[in-house]
Amino acid sequence: MPKIIKEKSIFKSKLFNIKQTKIKFDNQILDYEIISGTGSGAVLIVPILSDEIIFIKEYAAAVDDYMITFPKGKIDDGEQLIEAANRELQEEVGFKSDSISLIDKIYLAPGYIDHITYVMMATNLKPSSLQGDEPEGLESIRVSRKKIDIFLNNSPIVDSRVFAAIHFIQNYDK
Repeated sequence: MPKIIKEKSIFKSKLFNIKQTKIKFDNQILDYEIISGTGSGAVLIVPILSDEIIFIKEYAAAVDDYMITFPKGKIDDGEQLIEAANRELQEEVGFKSDSISLIDKIYLAPGYIDHITYVMMATNLKPSSLQGDEPEGLESIRVSRKKIDIFLNNSPIVDSRVFAAIHFIQNYDK
């Protein structure tokens, strides 16, 4: 098993810490750059309202366009997963839930980024809003569970975590 033998932070922002890392393999030592999140990860919530799933359309700065995603956000210090999920639901789609389950967890690019996203499912939704931190309003889009494939295939930019979350939910229901 390879072993990290040295780490040095080369850049730190409020969201990320880029580390220069030396890793010892059986025959050699290699340099890597690893991006670490500065918090406890993020939650991505699949809100299910009857036979519909609620997506959001949100501006994605890195691609300078709008993307289709689910309510999501950073887990605040000391916050539990379900608390974070309910906060994000209220801020981004105007609902809260007393039935939130952890479905799975995913890493975006584990060879380079240690950031973890916890995929949650929320049912039994009730209207409730909190002021969010988004710079502009988010558009909620309700899609019949039977039409999700068509919707996603016709959406130009979809957060890759959406596909993983849909896969988890479809298998969770079985």
